[in-house]
Amino acid sequence: MLTIRKFAELAGTTRRTLLFYDQEDVFKPAHIADNGYRYYSYDQLYQLKFILQLRHLDLPLATIKELLATNDATQLNEQLKAVSSHIQTEIDNLTRLKATLTERFQQPAISTERQLQSPTIVERPAMSFWCSPKSVGCTDDDISALYQTFYQLIGPLKLLDKHESGFLTALANSNAQAYPTANFQIIKAVSLADITTVPIIQRPAGQYVVATAMNDMGSILHTLENIQHYVNRHHLTIATRMWQLNLDEWLTSKAGSQYISLEYQLM
Repeated sequence: MLTIRKFAELAGTTRRTLLFYDQEDVFKPAHIADNGYRYYSYDQLYQLKFILQLRHLDLPLATIKELLATNDATQLNEQLKAVSSHIQTEIDNLTRLKATLTERFQQPAISTERQLQSPTIVERPAMSFWCSPKSVGCTDDDISALYQTFYQLIGPLKLLDKHESGFLTALANSNAQAYPTANFQIIKAVSLADITTVPIIQRPAGQYVVATAMNDMGSILHTLENIQHYVNRHHLTIATRMWQLNLDEWLTSKAGSQYISLEYQLM
C-alpha cells in the first residue's frame, strides 16, 4: 500500500487533489487507517490517471463521477465527441490567429510621419474590400454601431492585419457641403479570403486624385474643396464615390486615423 504522498507523486498529481476527490466521492483511497491516514493500492493508479486525463479535457467533475458510476462507454463517447468538437474549434481559432499574425509580420512597416498634402494624381492598383451596409447617418453613435457590427462580421482579428481600412462615401463632385450627411460604408481590404458572408467591392486600378487631410470635419471639408478646385482647374472628371482611407492602424476617432487620404478615381 502507498501513502497519499507517495501515491500522488506516482500519479503526477498532488495530495490536495486526492483529498478533494475523496471529499467529492470521485476517487477514494483503498484503505483509511484508524489514525485517519489514507492508503492507496498500485492498481488504483490506472483509474486515477483516467480521471486526471478527463479533467485535463475539461470534463466537469460531476460528469466524470457519473461516468465512473455507470461505466457507460456510449455516454463517455458522447462526452468525448463534445470535447473533440470544442478542441477543433480552438484549433481553428488558433490557426486563424497564427495566419493573421504571420500576414501582419509580412506587411511593410507603416510610416507614422504624416503631413497634409495638396491634391495630386496617383496610380492605384486594383484592390478588394469587405464593406459594411450603408450608413443611415454619420453621427458618432452611427459610426460606432456600424463599426462594431462590421468587425463582428469579418472578425475582430482583422483589426491586426495592417491592411487598408476606411470608408467608401457617396459624394459626387467632391461636394464639401454634402459630406456631413452623405451615406458611407466602412471598408477593410480583403485578407485571408475565408469570409463569404460579407459583401466585397472592388477598387478599380487606375489614376486617382489624392489629397491628405486631418481626421476632423474642418480639415476634411477644406480638403474636399481643394480637390474640387483642382478637378475644375484641370478639367477632370471624377467618380461619384470617394475612398477615404486611414493612413495609420491607430484609430483616433470616428473609426479613422489621425491623417486620412481622400481619393477619387479619374474617369
